[in-house]
Amino acid sequence: MNIKQTTHKRERLISVCRKAALKVTLLSLLLLGTERASGTLLYATSSTDQKIYQVDTLTNVVNSYFMALQSPDSLMFDAMGNVVYTAINAGTVHSYNPNTLVDSVISSGLSSPADVALEPGGNTMLVSEFNGGKIDRIDLTTHVRTTLYSAPGTNPEGTAFDGAGNLFANLGVRGSPGSSGKYVAKINPLTGAILGQTINLPGLDGLTYDSYSHMLFAASLYNVTGTTGTVYQIDPNNLNNVVDLGQTHGWNIPRADGITSDGSGHIFVASAPGLPGDGHVYDINLMNGTLTKGAFVSPYLDDLAPASGLGAPKGEPFPAQQCCGAKPHFEDPAYANVFTGQVAGRDMLLGHWNGRSASRGGS
Repeated sequence: MNIKQTTHKRERLISVCRKAALKVTLLSLLLLGTERASGTLLYATSSTDQKIYQVDTLTNVVNSYFMALQSPDSLMFDAMGNVVYTAINAGTVHSYNPNTLVDSVISSGLSSPADVALEPGGNTMLVSEFNGGKIDRIDLTTHVRTTLYSAPGTNPEGTAFDGAGNLFANLGVRGSPGSSGKYVAKINPLTGAILGQTINLPGLDGLTYDSYSHMLFAASLYNVTGTTGTVYQIDPNNLNNVVDLGQTHGWNIPRADGITSDGSGHIFVASAPGLPGDGHVYDINLMNGTLTKGAFVSPYLDDLAPASGLGAPKGEPFPAQQCCGAKPHFEDPAYANVFTGQVAGRDMLLGHWNGRSASRGGS
């Protein structure tokens, strides 16, 4: 074979390889595009009609997902893909298996169980007792319930973990419209001690962490005037840094209640029952501060499941891992054992956060 023929074959081989690489790249982009679109599928609770809905924020199409045994308040997905929701009037926490269609009570005897959050590791969850003044931890395998935080006479609600594994919650007393008896607090996940808090804020309900902005967002049923709802942006590293987004950008959300982040620059908020609430999902675009009124879900719309990270439908790794490679930091090494339920090292806990745990089924 002469040199000219060899060179020609080499060039053809290089050309074929380049075309194959281009096809792989285009396929990857297509798959990423599909994944982004599926990330806009929200799950919402509707209290009086006892339904869980699917809400497509791209098309504004709303479908019934399943009929709950009791009136649902808040919801999340566990590591196995089950829907875990609170029945605030019945005082119970339920787990619904979408494969077997079985809806089971996993905890009972709570005083108005409200908001929920999946904990790092996926083996335990937190639930706030609105009228009980407590935040409880429930083992999702044994269903054993223990109390993490207790302040009788108060109304704990939304809980969330930031990208560093720190726990935050909306604490204080709800009060009447216009009163400012609540605040966002950083809580020690082992002892329940308050490690820091914001100024008092009115009407706080839902709470979420957004990996796109690395900020906390708290929904408020009513602003300082007591007339309409808003959303507060809070720096988890400096709880003195609080921004009223409604006031800053000149918009409002009537009775802002459930709140979640897609991890891609959008915060979704549910407008709760009762005037002036309207049962719509609202979309806050963090890139430009604009607010869009989205799909009407139900006149009894209450809460939204996490759309990314802990408690999201697909059991994705925590958003911080996707956006910036951050590793969770815990002040006490024993913290790992709380969530894994075994004598586990730090690397095992980090494995859960990176979506490598067999119990989580990967990302």
